Amino acid sequence: MGTGCTKTDHALEMNQRRIISPTIQNKSIKLDIDTRRSIIFPSEQLEFSFNELTTPRSGIHIKWKLGSLIGEGAYAKVYQCMNLETGELMAVKHFVLSDEPKKIERVFANMCKEVRLLKGFNHPNIVKYFQTDLSPSMDAIDILLEFVPGGSLKQLIQKYKALDESIIKIYSKQLLEGLDYLHQHSVVHRDLKSANVLITPKGTVKLTDFGSSRKFEDLEPNLTRSLKGSPYWMAPEVVLRKGHTYPADIWSFGCLVIEMAAGRPPWSELSRNSKEVLNLISTPNSYPKIPKCSESLKGLITCCLQREPSLRPTCKELLDHGFFN
Repeated sequence: MGTGCTKTDHALEMNQRRIISPTIQNKSIKLDIDTRRSIIFPSEQLEFSFNELTTPRSGIHIKWKLGSLIGEGAYAKVYQCMNLETGELMAVKHFVLSDEPKKIERVFANMCKEVRLLKGFNHPNIVKYFQTDLSPSMDAIDILLEFVPGGSLKQLIQKYKALDESIIKIYSKQLLEGLDYLHQHSVVHRDLKSANVLITPKGTVKLTDFGSSRKFEDLEPNLTRSLKGSPYWMAPEVVLRKGHTYPADIWSFGCLVIEMAAGRPPWSELSRNSKEVLNLISTPNSYPKIPKCSESLKGLITCCLQREPSLRPTCKELLDHGFFN
């Protein structure tokens, strides 16, 4: 992550339909607005549903001004921005909608899914959601979120290398509390990794990036078989597409703990190639190397890294582990 985008001089305005003008403009618009609207909103009911979904959590629309680039992922860029009424600093996740109808449909559907999840969350260890804005030209979507100036756990590990066990204990406990909240609300994160864990200057952990997350309806027995996540932290059942649910997050948590203790992601000492890492994870009886650490921390990691998902403990059970006592 780093800076790299200059500030603009115009702020957002809301029109009567609650579709907001963006501060980030797509300069090469090929599809006209009416075509884009028909792709995004094939019916008036869908447009109404979207406006209802994206109503600001506070009920009051936030006018904001764009700042510098602070992060970039596969599908979106994240900028710092400022609330023009309060001066509060926030983060804005910016999605550009391409000129290909199928891509527009896919990105828009994924964004709505993420917003629906974010809007329902209320926990100190999950990044806070404010509002979503769709540009009048229908070519960009902006999600306003809590700004966490401490940066990601990945950045901290790159800067400080292996973390002391006292710090691992503080961060891990909060990670489990955030994960437990998700699981209690039938949500599997599915992309738990150090880049998706933010740390405030006071050491509060915030889970973020729910683009790969999935909500399971109550009493629904199905498992998801899609390949979601990042290789180093991916559970065997995810790689093998056997179907996965909450225990996949527990494996990823164990991998995160290894990363904090070793100062590098699991498996990375063997390969930096994604395909090779996936092959390593899918190999029967293979496990990531546990670095030198106390017996209690080793025990915590070991119980998370059970290749059989049903043998992994829940978040609540892990919070009662001796490492945290």
